[in-house]
Amino acid sequence: MHIYITRQNGKSFRNTSQYIQYMVAEIAHQLGYREMGIFCYYGADSESTDSLNSRMDGIIAGINKDDIIICQFPTGNGLRFEHKLISHLKAYGGRVAIFVHELEIDQPMLQNMVNLYNQAEVLIVSSFSMQQLLLENGIKKEMKFIIQEMWDYTTGMRFLNPPEFKKEMHATECGKFEGIDQWNYTVSLKVYSSPADRIDNVDYVGEMEPDQLFLELSKGGFGLLWYENKDGLRNLEYHTSISLARYLAAGIPVIVPAGIANQNLIKDNRLGFIVDSLDEAAGIVEAMNEYEYREYVRNVEGFAPALRRGCYTEHCLTAAIRAFYKKDACRISIPAKIYSLGNPVFQYAVLNISYEDALAISWSFEGKADGFLICDTYGRLVYETENTHQHYFLIKGYNAKSSFVVKAFVYTLKGKLVIAESASVFAGESSYIVPKVSLVIPAYNAQDSIIRSIDTALAQSFFDLEIIAVDDGSQDFTPNIIDWYAQKYSNIIALHQQNKGVAAARNAGIACANGEYIGFLDSDDMIHPDMVKELYCTAKENESDIVISSACQISNKGYDVFVRYALEEKKPVAMETFFFMHYIRECGYGVVVWNKLYRASLVKSRLFPVIPLEDEAWTPYILSYADVICYVAKDFYEYNRMTCENSLAEQLDSCSMEEKFSLYKNAVMFYLENGNPMRRKLLKELAMQRLSEKISVFAYGQYTELLNHIKVEF
Repeated sequence: MHIYITRQNGKSFRNTSQYIQYMVAEIAHQLGYREMGIFCYYGADSESTDSLNSRMDGIIAGINKDDIIICQFPTGNGLRFEHKLISHLKAYGGRVAIFVHELEIDQPMLQNMVNLYNQAEVLIVSSFSMQQLLLENGIKKEMKFIIQEMWDYTTGMRFLNPPEFKKEMHATECGKFEGIDQWNYTVSLKVYSSPADRIDNVDYVGEMEPDQLFLELSKGGFGLLWYENKDGLRNLEYHTSISLARYLAAGIPVIVPAGIANQNLIKDNRLGFIVDSLDEAAGIVEAMNEYEYREYVRNVEGFAPALRRGCYTEHCLTAAIRAFYKKDACRISIPAKIYSLGNPVFQYAVLNISYEDALAISWSFEGKADGFLICDTYGRLVYETENTHQHYFLIKGYNAKSSFVVKAFVYTLKGKLVIAESASVFAGESSYIVPKVSLVIPAYNAQDSIIRSIDTALAQSFFDLEIIAVDDGSQDFTPNIIDWYAQKYSNIIALHQQNKGVAAARNAGIACANGEYIGFLDSDDMIHPDMVKELYCTAKENESDIVISSACQISNKGYDVFVRYALEEKKPVAMETFFFMHYIRECGYGVVVWNKLYRASLVKSRLFPVIPLEDEAWTPYILSYADVICYVAKDFYEYNRMTCENSLAEQLDSCSMEEKFSLYKNAVMFYLENGNPMRRKLLKELAMQRLSEKISVFAYGQYTELLNHIKVEF
């Protein structure tokens, strides 16, 4: 028994179809498969039956009974040729698998292809979506499927340098695609073809030989996979693209439209960005910095060797052979207990009236989902997201009497499956009696983000919450926004002061607070609906002075863990243990002030120092006076790095080394001089650990002098 692989010949090597077939055949050769060459010629459809039969006899002359032939389709010679090829192979006793490279997804051509494919025993297809499409259109139920998932792009080329950070995109798929006519972005677009009509702001590089193109891509930037029209997008939903493989093999991150066959692979391996429009694509590249780009390049480089070595194709070829000899090969086996969704449920959902008559909907979901849908009273879709971290959305265009429902869904071969729904939510006002928790929101020129922050505070499932918004002398519409909320909601207090800085704003909020516990929310961040309730209940159950949650960070690349602790959840921990294990040793975990609730009596008499780096100074200081801390292991707080402009970190970068040292020294000396004398040893150890790190990073002698001073004086 021998194994054969067909290969298309007779076209330019620039022809994508021939290039792919050549690559597959080369990988098959390495596995010991023999080649069956098929010449692509004009006039195949009109060739006489006798002539075509003679041609087939010549092509398959070496075939013996029980030989296996993997046919790469299409051959370029049409369906008549391909039907004749398979019928001759089977007449000679050969066993046939078809490697489907292109599939016409519209009727009646699809039906003709299904009739052809049904003559094979095994089909290699691009995606589960293609498998499902074929099954729905008449493929025999006993057909054995191999899912390709991704094209390879084999090469022996080696790169001496990693891709450079360039704000440019490469498009190798086609010269004209949807949206290119309005390309007026600052991001450069290079198109590797020669269209009839050139477009301003687009750099038409022209066609290149495969190796030359590959080398050009490897220099840096982003690979753009896009579509010419809706049919092109639909095609990408079923097929995997060789251009995508080429980009990744060249080592550059990719930008692709949502819904394509490879979406989950790109998402799970963080190989690039999935976008809904070219506007979004250009915005991501424009906002990208070199550090973020390097992270994506590292992810791609960890993935690319599999493509360069042909691993996906090799898997398909070997799996296809196994399928011939194993009765249930390649079928999805169903164990006694299949993948479980658990018990997905919406624990809480709420609708509040937001600024300028918008409606803010928030929800708390427990379970596994692929995304959420928001629908109105009539079942019309208002919003859809695949961001499973999302818990807030601002609805516009509806009146205050409208109601909505949130639905969680998962993807199946049949499409979206709704697995849980919230109760219908209506806008209303709750009554507040005595606040048990006060949440302080300092704000300066925060008109673009504070609405979202206040909305997520209002959405809390904990009803005895007082929200104190402190305007620190803003020059934009922030004061108007805060006043609007204070007039609308009885549990919101608006304070205004001259610009004194975030520390003074927090102090003003603390002075006004009436709650038993106090928390802080920055005006560009968000909190989950259950945060205050979970933290407050944990604090009360364990008589904790401070209770802390995990937090995540939002940036252009998505959601990442910002802080988590290796602590048993909701168990009281002595402050000395926490301070040493998770503050000194981790050197920074917990510097932030906002993912915590503090006993009000602890902070009312221990205000923030009105200095830069006030969090560096105040957090160790306040921790030193606490006795018990508890941890809730949920990412309740979302630290947003996408809206922050002219941040303190950016301001510090512009300072001289002497200025940076002076600011840092003031912060360190504050907690050493004002912290709990009973915990002076811990504070000293923290200061020395931090200063040792500064010394190793900065060649500035003042840090060493301060370290020596602390050793002696404290």
